[in-house]
Amino acid sequence: MSYKLPDLFIEQLKGVHGDKASEWLNNFAGLIADCEEMYGLHIKQPFNLSYNFVAPATTSEGSEVVLKVVVDLKEFEAELRSLKLLSGESTVKVLAFDSERRIMILERIQPGQTLAEIEDDDKATLIAANVMKKLMIPAPVDSNLSTVLDREYTLKRIYQNYNSYQPVSKATIEEALFITKKLNSSIDKPYLLHGDLHHYNILANGDSWTVIDPKGLIGDREYEVVQYLLNKLPKYQVEEVTENRVDIFVNLLNLNKERLLLRAYSHAVLATCWTIEDGNIHDDFLRTIQVFKNLLRKCINKSALL
Repeated sequence: MSYKLPDLFIEQLKGVHGDKASEWLNNFAGLIADCEEMYGLHIKQPFNLSYNFVAPATTSEGSEVVLKVVVDLKEFEAELRSLKLLSGESTVKVLAFDSERRIMILERIQPGQTLAEIEDDDKATLIAANVMKKLMIPAPVDSNLSTVLDREYTLKRIYQNYNSYQPVSKATIEEALFITKKLNSSIDKPYLLHGDLHHYNILANGDSWTVIDPKGLIGDREYEVVQYLLNKLPKYQVEEVTENRVDIFVNLLNLNKERLLLRAYSHAVLATCWTIEDGNIHDDFLRTIQVFKNLLRKCINKSALL
């Protein structure tokens, strides 16, 4: 098939991958043609694209599948490894792959609506918590996946260049780095986490829910819920909604609330800095920094009274 990739997608790829993106884009038409020939696919118009090419396709036998082509080799290997390790009823299945060309053929999730389409926030959070309960497994040995230490090193780099991250203050970045170091040094049992488990990566699959697009991260269980807390926030009553979500996760997954809020605060700082690096600051991430600080204060004060 032949069509024009969205300009925004092209800009995002070049912003993140530089010359590597230009080379990938130059070879894109030939790569898609090869995919159609190698796997007997009829590739349709892609889904909304962010940083990889993802499109529905039909096989020569008439089966519905999804083609995913990843630009970065490290990201491809981490996702493929994570999908294999997390494989089960809650994880999208890999039907075929080509590591050299960074191609995956995945099962098509039907009907495929994301968890973001559920308006009742408590209901959506309960679904997400139950998915996480099935998904998380103890960390494998020698997986070569990223760990929470990598997040700590990133925060350290950001702190050393803090002038580039306004409106996030130097003191806030320093505090986030201090918290991250303390939490990383006190992990009792590391787990393999999805690493990016939010509303848009949880899809309706018949009567159940299936996760897609794992990043693969080794860390404590409290870290897994953080990305969910940063997404699909309301315009008003953000603190109340966030606290309800936190309480649902804590109760259903038996998490440490204070630890979860510390993870959420430090990651909100990191995530905001990432958006600044991308040249498009995310206001929702920025405002959650103060939300998590407020909730931490309440949690610590309540603990002191018990």
